[in-house]
Amino acid sequence: MNPNLSDWDDELPPEPEEAYQDLLRALKRKSGFGLFFVQCTPVEADNLIIKLPQEIPQKKIAVLRLVEAIDNLYQPVAEFIKNKQIDILLIKGLEYSLYKYEKRSFGEITEGQFSNLTSVPHILNHLNQQPERFTDDFPISFVFLLRSFSINYFIHRAPDFFDWRSGVFELPTTPEVVDELKAMPMNDKLKI
Repeated sequence: MNPNLSDWDDELPPEPEEAYQDLLRALKRKSGFGLFFVQCTPVEADNLIIKLPQEIPQKKIAVLRLVEAIDNLYQPVAEFIKNKQIDILLIKGLEYSLYKYEKRSFGEITEGQFSNLTSVPHILNHLNQQPERFTDDFPISFVFLLRSFSINYFIHRAPDFFDWRSGVFELPTTPEVVDELKAMPMNDKLKI
């Protein structure tokens, strides 16, 4: 048996800088509607929120931070972008809606711990039914900053919405983020 040596690195996770550069290129090229899913930790999401506007100054970037569960994303987005010029909308905190549905605390849910795979959280049901409305009404790029279990939620429970995606990017945890987390007080870690 001859092993295929050209596939040896297919199983390796992407390098953090390489994945970040791929995301930057995709966002720079995209005009109009786009859906991007970025798998990252909350700390990495905050770093991305700071870095992206500096890296892509030609694009108007805004951040919609969700701090509680919602059942409808269309209305908060419409209100948030009203009378604003936005090219890219970063959305952080959609997990709260999944936690509410799962009746679990933030940080308590991981892949494979979903309570009921036959039903869909309200927010994802809403998104499944609204992809055309988003594309017609919002000519912007949406960048969802999510943990890995949230991406799996989209893949399995909001496939109609997820199929409109322009890209999925995994930003692996860097040693700097690990050091930053280690230096945090425990109370702050619990909020992440």
